[in-house]
Formats: sequence, structure tokens, C-alpha cells
Amino acid sequence: MPIFVYENEGDEDVTFILSPKEEEFRIPPLARIGVRYEIGPGQCDRTFLSVGRHLVTFWCEAAVRETEIVFPGPFDLLLASLARRGFCGGIVNDQPTHVCDLLPASGMISAEAFSTLVLRAEGDGNDLSRDIERWLDSLKALFIEHMGSDRVPVALLRQNVAQPFDAVVNSAD
Repeated sequence: MPIFVYENEGDEDVTFILSPKEEEFRIPPLARIGVRYEIGPGQCDRTFLSVGRHLVTFWCEAAVRETEIVFPGPFDLLLASLARRGFCGGIVNDQPTHVCDLLPASGMISAEAFSTLVLRAEGDGNDLSRDIERWLDSLKALFIEHMGSDRVPVALLRQNVAQPFDAVVNSAD
């Protein structure tokens, strides 16, 4: 069965319409919606997509179809907030580096420790103490806003890379 996936890469909710039945879904930023559908014998795959700023329409006449939405986690939203502010990583020791590359393997991490890692990942060669003075408070506030605490288990700092229907097991075995 084919699966169509749309990810809202914008900063605002998008309305997703599944036509011709006009089923409506709200897709928040970073969420992915999948439409899995069955093409009957002798039928052609006749689907099309129309994308606007706040409205996406997917036309799929298949008699059998289902949808699934994968929502972003708090860490995904934190990383997106960092990226909008220009904290996308940099070059550290001649290697492309992102804050995710610097996270400890386990334990707890504080908003301050995470914020320091964000600045270290930028790797622009500046004196880190100057960057900490300039950015630390706002980065800590972002961490607390998205993670809900000033200290969380490192295990919560994982991106949600799941795609719609990933967990579906083929029952035809």
C-alpha cells in the first residue's frame, strides 16, 4: 500500500484536507501526517497535492485509506526554537557539530549545562565566556519552556524521527 507523508515545516498550524470526503486534520509545526491507501486491481494511483501557506489538500479516491499523525516531542520543538535563533551547530575541532553530538550518554542534564553545550556546538572560535554571558539566560529559558523543567533525564533529549505507520506490523506473515 502506498503511503503519502506530509510534514509541516512551518512555524504555524496547517489545515490538512483529505479529499474527496473533506476530512480535516490540524497539523502543528513539525508534525507529520501519513495517508496510507490501497489501489484496487486495475486502478491507477490518481492522487494529487495542493499546498498553500495554511492549507494542504491531498486528493485520494481510494476506497481503503487511513491516516496517522506523528507529533513532535518537546525536544524537537526546543531544537526548532534554537534553529530559528541561529543555533544550528558549527565546526568544532574541524568536525561539523550539533548540540546532540555533545550530549552525555546518560544521567540528568540541567538547563545551564544544555545551554553551554549549545554554545560549544556553535564552534565559532569565540571565547565561550563571552557567549555564555550574552546568551545563557535566554537559552536556559528556552530549555525550561520546552522541556518543562530546569533539569531532565538526558534520555528525554532525543528527536522523534518516527514516520507515520512505522509501528504497523505486517499481519500477512
